[in-house]
Amino acid sequence: MLSLRHLRSALRGLLLVSCTLSSSQTADFSTPVFRSTVSEVRVTFFATDERNHSIDTLKPEEFAVVDNERVVRNFRSFLHSDETALDVVALVDVSESVAPRLQVAIKDVLQVVSQEQAVADENISVLSFGGTRPAIVCSGNCRGARGRDRLLNVKQGGTTPLFDALVFGANFVVRRHTPGIRPVIVLFSDGVDTISINSLRDALTAVMTSGAVIYSVDLNPAQQPSSGSTLLEEMATATGGRYFRAQAGIANVLKAALEDLRASYLVTYQLPSREVGFHSLRLLPTHNLNLRFHSRNGYYYENAIR
Repeated sequence: MLSLRHLRSALRGLLLVSCTLSSSQTADFSTPVFRSTVSEVRVTFFATDERNHSIDTLKPEEFAVVDNERVVRNFRSFLHSDETALDVVALVDVSESVAPRLQVAIKDVLQVVSQEQAVADENISVLSFGGTRPAIVCSGNCRGARGRDRLLNVKQGGTTPLFDALVFGANFVVRRHTPGIRPVIVLFSDGVDTISINSLRDALTAVMTSGAVIYSVDLNPAQQPSSGSTLLEEMATATGGRYFRAQAGIANVLKAALEDLRASYLVTYQLPSREVGFHSLRLLPTHNLNLRFHSRNGYYYENAIR
C-alpha cells in the first residue's frame, strides 16, 4: 500500500517557490555574482465545514499555515482567488483492470460532461488511457453527438499506464492554459498502474507544475478497499482536490469543484526558512476545529545562489 510518505517523496521534484536571479551592479562582468531573491510563498486553498461544504466567508485569523513545522500567521496578503472558471479534463481508465465496471464508468463520465452548464463547452475535454498510451477522445466538442459516440466507442482493455496518463493530462492542461481558469483533472480509475514509464513522482510533479487539481473518482468495488483507493485519495489530497467513490454517485463532482473554485483563497507569506529541500505544508484552524483545509501539501525549495 502506498503511504503518504511515498507521496511526499514523490513531490520532491517540484519547485513552487519562485526565485529571481539578479546580477550585482558592482561585480566584474567576467565573474558575475548572483543573488537569490525569494519574494513569497503563495498557497491557493479552500476550506470545508463538518458537512463538507465550502466556506466562502473565511477570515485570516481563522487559520494558520504550518510550513516545515514553523507556524505562520503573519501573512503578506489574503484574498479570494482570481480564478473564475474551470477547465475540466476527464481522464478515464479504460484498461483491463476496470473492465467489469467500465460501462458504468463511461456513463458517469457522460453525466459529468453533460450535467453542469456552468462549465463552457470549450472547457471540457475527455482523455482515455489503456494499453500503451493515453489518447484524446474529445476536446471542446464533448457535449455533442460526435463526442458522445467517440466516448461510447473508445477502445477498451490492455494494461494500465496511470502515471503516464497523468503526465499526458498535465501536458494537455499546460497547452490549454488560460489565466483565470482553474484546470481540474477528474480522474476515473481504480488507482492501479501496471506499465508506466513515468513514476508516481513524475506524475505528481507534472500535475503540480501544470497547476491542475485532481478530483479522483474511485472505480474499485465498495466492498474491496485497496491500495489503489488509498493512492487515489492521497493524490487528490496532495493537489488540493477531493476524492469520491463511484458507488456514492458522481453527480456532485463538478458541483463540488465549482463550489471549491468560488470559495478559494490565495494567501502569501515570506518564506520562513531557507532550508533546501521539501517543505511540508498544512493549514490548520485556529478557532473552529471543524474546519478542514484543502491545498497542496508541500513545495520544494532550492537555494539558487551560485
